[in-house]
Amino acid sequence: MFKTRGVSYSKMLLYGLILVYRLRRQLMLKNMPPRFVLILWPVADKFLRTISPTRPVRADDSGIIRFNLHRYKGPTRVLNDGSEIKIGETIIELHLNNAWFKRRRNLYLSASQSPREFLGCFAQDLRTLAQQLSSGIFGDIAALHGSTLLHVAARRLGFQVDELPDSLWKKGARFYMAGLMQIYHLRGGEVPGLREKPLELKEVWLSRAALLAKYGSKHL
Repeated sequence: MFKTRGVSYSKMLLYGLILVYRLRRQLMLKNMPPRFVLILWPVADKFLRTISPTRPVRADDSGIIRFNLHRYKGPTRVLNDGSEIKIGETIIELHLNNAWFKRRRNLYLSASQSPREFLGCFAQDLRTLAQQLSSGIFGDIAALHGSTLLHVAARRLGFQVDELPDSLWKKGARFYMAGLMQIYHLRGGEVPGLREKPLELKEVWLSRAALLAKYGSKHL
């Protein structure tokens, strides 16, 4: 769901996936990777996680969210709630914890996971993150950020959803994440409004103020 950028080796791997993506008209339906190609996805995912490691939100890594910290490098950005994200400020880049899906797949071999099933778990992890931010454990964090195909679900959790400019990175990341959704039997169609639309990669933001207001201690 959520993807980070900035590591040269990960970009090289992503560009390799783009070569497969360009064959999609003969190999794919509905812009999804063909199943026989998906054997490469766990290897690619493990490689990306190795060169760009993420941290668990929970000490035992039982949560659905993992993350890493980044310095924001873009122009000053004003979010919908009026919060400003300025160059050099620290943001939390969110990722889905693929191990969470693997554990559930092993427990429910005949069942597909859906956004309806994990929205509650995601909200719980956001409450944990809000606690950690309140305690100052990460220093001064400006916002949470991610790139995801599940932007309809993210909006339901309170995230601001923005379009991403067309680029090779966007195409490759969308293709890669669509493969992960197939591997983990994740059904976007369970979220109203997502089934009818093609999978589209979008950017999501949640300011520090919005996180604390929605998921802070008063909501525990």
